Amino acid sequence: MRHRWTGAIRPLALGLAALGLAAGALGAGAGIAGAATQQAHGSRSAHAKTVTNYPAYVGGHGKANPKLSPIVIGAVNQQTAPAAPTPLWTTGVKVAVDYVNNHTGGIDGHPVKVVYCFIPTTVGSAAKCGQEFANNSKVVAVIAGAIDVGMTAFEAALKPTKKPIFWDVSLSPVDETYPYGFIWWNTDAYVNAPYGAFAKKIIHAKSVSLIYPSNIAAEVTQANTVYAALKYAGIHTIHKVGYTATDANLAAPFQAADVGHTTLVINVSSGGPNCSDVAHTLKSLGLATKVKVVTDVPCIAPTVAKADGGQLPHDWYYLTAQAMPGSNTKALTTVAKKIFAEYGKGPIYADAWAEMGISQILTIAKLDTKLLKAHKKITPETLFKAARAFKGPVLQGAPHLDCGGFKTPATCNDRDEFFQNTAPGVMKRLSTWIGPAKGFKPPRH
Repeated sequence: MRHRWTGAIRPLALGLAALGLAAGALGAGAGIAGAATQQAHGSRSAHAKTVTNYPAYVGGHGKANPKLSPIVIGAVNQQTAPAAPTPLWTTGVKVAVDYVNNHTGGIDGHPVKVVYCFIPTTVGSAAKCGQEFANNSKVVAVIAGAIDVGMTAFEAALKPTKKPIFWDVSLSPVDETYPYGFIWWNTDAYVNAPYGAFAKKIIHAKSVSLIYPSNIAAEVTQANTVYAALKYAGIHTIHKVGYTATDANLAAPFQAADVGHTTLVINVSSGGPNCSDVAHTLKSLGLATKVKVVTDVPCIAPTVAKADGGQLPHDWYYLTAQAMPGSNTKALTTVAKKIFAEYGKGPIYADAWAEMGISQILTIAKLDTKLLKAHKKITPETLFKAARAFKGPVLQGAPHLDCGGFKTPATCNDRDEFFQNTAPGVMKRLSTWIGPAKGFKPPRH
């Protein structure tokens, strides 16, 4: 149960006023993006045409043929725990299955069927899910939400079958080493590494307050990466302080992190109530308009806006490895929104994890459709080879993939974009697909 606010909170002394983004900073951001793109695996362009015709992307149209055998995909998510990071991912997957079966002709006519298995809070439940998928001969591949418990056991159970696992953003370091894996958006090790370049080159930060939920293992790992990235970028004054994700009153950790005296506040978060807790605490301390805050894209979910009085905090910055709601990305504002509305889930179209659930199903449907049209059988081996050869784009994600091109076999991407919430529902792009600074290595690598 979340703690209730009690007593008056003693305001923190105010320090540096937040710096505005000048034209020069925006110019620097554009330069960083170009340089980062070249640093990350060659000189490929960071720009690609947005995919808006989803049936054409998959390779079919109309309804699937119910007389044909279904293509079965396993789906695993940390769904039922109180602190589960991505419950709406499952909703996105379910919407995607309906869409594929009604609009893309299924997979070359075959209906898509998803077998679900949910991990509450234990390693044992993760191992059980892995074994269920391993024993189910109809399951050729597995898609995964963002899971921060039990993935070592899950993958150990599945590995002997060589069945591919497809992640959105992975929250477990073991995922990167799964030899038959594909992390299409970004990894736990690298997803927040671009914060260093952002803080140094775009914000010109001299000091940073780095806060994070210390009771969530994945967030601890990411906070350690951010700290190392900031140091690597040349920022030496960093106050790194954890807070408990179940405690809504964050005044004490804010004070410990010197919030109000630093140039920038970085809130590492995979979503959930802590996004609103940060905003509410800043308001209660009189700091809401006094500090710069940057956080992760799950903090722009409609539920966060609702909890924060109806709209997102003005002028916050957001890191994202996917399409940003409010940025006028046509694939999101028209296509994804329409799909969610068609199946009665319109309000969650802007949720980062729900978006990726749709994208994972449709991208696998694309790969499987191509295999069947080439008169090849869908097996773990043929799908693995097709996925390794796939260079993108992945729907709502980075324009280019390089699966197999990184030191860890499951890593396919290491780039992010940054946006600023300049008005209600409006996100201004500040950078295009920044990768980690050249030579940077996460702490555990």
